[in-house]
Amino acid sequence: MPQPPWKPLILQHLTNLKPPTFSLATLSTNPLPTNPTFSPAHSLPPLHHPALTPRVRTMIYRGFLGTLPENHHNPLISHNPRGVWESDMLTFTTDSRMCKIGELLPDHKSGGNATIGTSGGAEVEMCFWIEATQNQWRIRGCCYLLAEEDADVTPAITDVLKARLKSTGGSGRDMWTWKKEVQSHFGNMTPAMRGGFANPPPGTPLDVDLSRLGEESGGGDKLRKGAIVSNEDVLKPDGIEALARRNFRVGIVVPDMVERVDLGLDENKARRWVWWWVGEGVEAEGSWRGGRELRLGLDMGDCSAESVGKGS
Repeated sequence: MPQPPWKPLILQHLTNLKPPTFSLATLSTNPLPTNPTFSPAHSLPPLHHPALTPRVRTMIYRGFLGTLPENHHNPLISHNPRGVWESDMLTFTTDSRMCKIGELLPDHKSGGNATIGTSGGAEVEMCFWIEATQNQWRIRGCCYLLAEEDADVTPAITDVLKARLKSTGGSGRDMWTWKKEVQSHFGNMTPAMRGGFANPPPGTPLDVDLSRLGEESGGGDKLRKGAIVSNEDVLKPDGIEALARRNFRVGIVVPDMVERVDLGLDENKARRWVWWWVGEGVEAEGSWRGGRELRLGLDMGDCSAESVGKGS
């Protein structure tokens, strides 16, 4: 499987994005901006209640699956053999109790739940704005979640991901596992961020007794704000460290469409490129087609690179 034609350039652009944030768009069956799993029931006024409502959040890009970004503070940087796989799949991390977890399942039913492990399959779209290059990248595809507990025993999900992995020919392939990949992402967090996955469930009212919450809370009254998971205890099999890892998820977007808009050229010559996934065994740029230079459907006199960069 050849390298995607768009990947080298987006990797170059992402070096200019600090922190590497993107917007993640999902769909939800819940019209309320609350986490229904952990918040009391609310009622809406008798207005229009759409079957699906759009949601968008700012996230942190965590590299392409198989090539975890280098971090000398990560005690697990070599936990999973490095240089074994590469891919066109982008990753992020999240908490299983977040409202968006349900939106990443095919039924788009909002709500977090710590009992939801390796799963997913909902359509999403990522959007990066790279100020330094005046480029926008949109990446659309299906999103999947990996959990430490069951990533190695959920082939319905991991077989989908494995189909898009490309072997680099490096050694250690037999030692590489999905569980270790999740743990390595967890290790790439700071001690305070790791501990944040042992916080009380997001969206829980402050007056709720945590001991009354069920398994979906990911720990009940054992959860606490401000926990720290040190490098030495990052794989501790019990305690707050184990709770944090149990609630931790790696999100993976398997792209089927990539679009680049370049406003960094002469503002009267802004251009757009689109690539789409066509699968294995198809000629023309391996498994991706497209990349033809397109005119941008904007009046650049009203939407110059400078004005877009300022958010106008």
